[in-house]
Amino acid sequence: MSTVNIFQISFEIWGCVISIIICLLLGGNTFKDKDEVGKCLWRMLLVNVLLLSCDALAYIYRGDQTFIGLVMTRVSNFSLFALEYVLLGLFTCYVRQLTGASARLRAWWERIAWAFLALGLACLLITQFTGFYYSFDSTNHYQRGSGIWVSFAACAAALFACVARLWTCRAQLSKTARTTIALCVGVFAVCILGQFVFYGLSLVNIGVTVVLLVLYLRHQKNQYVALLDKRVAEAIQDTQALCAWRQQGASPAEPAGEVYGEGHQE
Repeated sequence: MSTVNIFQISFEIWGCVISIIICLLLGGNTFKDKDEVGKCLWRMLLVNVLLLSCDALAYIYRGDQTFIGLVMTRVSNFSLFALEYVLLGLFTCYVRQLTGASARLRAWWERIAWAFLALGLACLLITQFTGFYYSFDSTNHYQRGSGIWVSFAACAAALFACVARLWTCRAQLSKTARTTIALCVGVFAVCILGQFVFYGLSLVNIGVTVVLLVLYLRHQKNQYVALLDKRVAEAIQDTQALCAWRQQGASPAEPAGEVYGEGHQE
């Protein structure tokens, strides 16, 4: 196994460990608060963990001509492509939640994204019989097929549709959110291009892992700040209500005591 492959597997293992730890630590608050945007990001992190695991297994069993090796390379590579489409589907749901789009009425951008993802998945199924996306040689090594560009184009088109939605709704987002999302989308787009040009290092998986961690941690920070602001506002309202109650309760008691005293003396 080459140094590049060792680095790739090591990075993916650490990406899985860090993502699982973050999901365990922060997932409880995400689901307890009914945070729909946070739920999408949390699910995306878990799907990415499976994706990284499949990619690592594909590298580990590459060239293994035993029965287990043949099965694992085919299952892991198929799962790798399928999970990429699932991840982009969840990203589409994330964009819908983030921009406040209706869950019942599918907008044009969402229909386009789902259509391209369905196309990519259909071609993946066809690949199992034709080698359209990829195939394996006699030594059980992965080889790109002539139609691999369709998978990259489908993912890029779905991502472009989501970016177009974010662009049209940019006024709804804060400046920090716009900057973070633009940076993450840019990193992911560069990784897709690099993955297509340079074969041997899973740049898309590296980019996706970094992007998802940044988005989820940033969202959790914003939720924490919003929760603190809410509690401070509630504390201020409770203090004002308590002060008003004390003023109303003390003012009528004094004159009532003076009238009673005069009547008793007579």
